[in-house]
Amino acid sequence: MVTIEPPDAGGRAPLAFARLYADAAGESHFAPLAVAVTERLFAPPARPFWVSPLEEAARQGFLIVPAGWVGELHPSPLRMWIFVLGGAMEFEASDGERRALPTGSALLLEDTTGKGHASKVVGTADATLAVVQMPVAPA
Repeated sequence: MVTIEPPDAGGRAPLAFARLYADAAGESHFAPLAVAVTERLFAPPARPFWVSPLEEAARQGFLIVPAGWVGELHPSPLRMWIFVLGGAMEFEASDGERRALPTGSALLLEDTTGKGHASKVVGTADATLAVVQMPVAPA
């Protein structure tokens, strides 16, 4: 379980996201996800800025999901981040909780087993997504 960490002295609060995971019984649920950031030199000689820990990524790509598309319950094919670049999506965990993802939002999909989630495009515009797949679940 991911916990929310307090900011370092003089630091910044963690970034707040949601994750979708499957429990031992195969039900999917949303949970808060906090990503800590620390100030560091990331691109010298540019000035420092706030950076999260970097995770291994397996693949990345883009999806254009047409307006009106509905995906019935399905598990995520891999652990992955989705970033909504345009349009809007809605995700529903198997426990019935729904989350709207407007343009600019992100969700970590970790429900690679069990019942999975349902998803759909909301509104009249296609949804444009960036996806970053990770090779394995975190230890």
